[in-house]
Amino acid sequence: MMMLPDEDDLDSYFSMDAHAMGKLFFTLSICLTLAGLYFAAHPHYLDESWNSNRTNYVIKNYKVHPNGSYYYEFPENDGTISTGTLGEWFERLLKGEYRYHYGNAFWNYCRPRDPPNVEWMTSIVRSMNHLVTVQVFFRSAVLLTMTHSLFQCMLINFVSTTNHSPKLERIIGFPLVTVEIVHNLCLFTISCLQYEQDSNLIQYSRVAMILLTISTVLKLIFVAIIQTNRLLQAVCVLIASAVILSHNTALEDFDNFLIDTNCDSMATPYVAISQLIYFLAFFVTGYLQYQCLAGIRVVTCSTPEEIEHRKRFCEEPIDLNST
Repeated sequence: MMMLPDEDDLDSYFSMDAHAMGKLFFTLSICLTLAGLYFAAHPHYLDESWNSNRTNYVIKNYKVHPNGSYYYEFPENDGTISTGTLGEWFERLLKGEYRYHYGNAFWNYCRPRDPPNVEWMTSIVRSMNHLVTVQVFFRSAVLLTMTHSLFQCMLINFVSTTNHSPKLERIIGFPLVTVEIVHNLCLFTISCLQYEQDSNLIQYSRVAMILLTISTVLKLIFVAIIQTNRLLQAVCVLIASAVILSHNTALEDFDNFLIDTNCDSMATPYVAISQLIYFLAFFVTGYLQYQCLAGIRVVTCSTPEEIEHRKRFCEEPIDLNST
């Protein structure tokens, strides 16, 4: 319903700059994501380094009960003998697997190796499953913007097409919001599951990666159609093509990690670049999406009862510029 300026001031009691709010959420998300990328970019090698003297001694001198279970007897410095049982972790240690801390859990296993010289960059997927710090930053970025990104898509549905491409009406509404929901759910799945602690659900991460590629490409296409700048449209198309070309490499790295979970994060430059292309696509779509809302304000309107009350008892209408 169209309202006169005086009526608009009287009827409204909250006004929010949609563009400024989108910029705020985008900036916070970028900071969290860059922090995650910073920690993921540092090469790391997990090992069974805790109490290594005792570990090495037990490996060489462990004993077996008649029922087949393992135990050890370790001579302490004071001359006493400490004993203990050895569970599944020791059997996996004998097979060459190390366990490592991931958050509060110490029952995460990987296989040590000497990375080949061609693998001199780091894999973001491997770092997320090795270092809880990396996953926390990425997960926080996803959760922070999940609801607001859907809100942005709904606002785009009400943006006048006179400010954008005439084709906007063909993609707004259900398709755009649906793709955004699928995209956010895929990011949430990938950023929250860990291969060892969520072993019964980790197969969904592979499905999520496939759907993430599709939703990312569709988002880039949608954003390109909305834009009136030809250069930005070309950039979106190029990045969408790069995402498609990078999909098989990124998915293969994930599959190889699950098949043979190494204790290092090293990967070939092709793998690392293919994963970074996805993040570039996330940044571009997030930036251009909130730019579509330039000059848009979200106004909360009063109920008829509130309007009548303010007409009767308020001397002056609320100044929206002061909010």
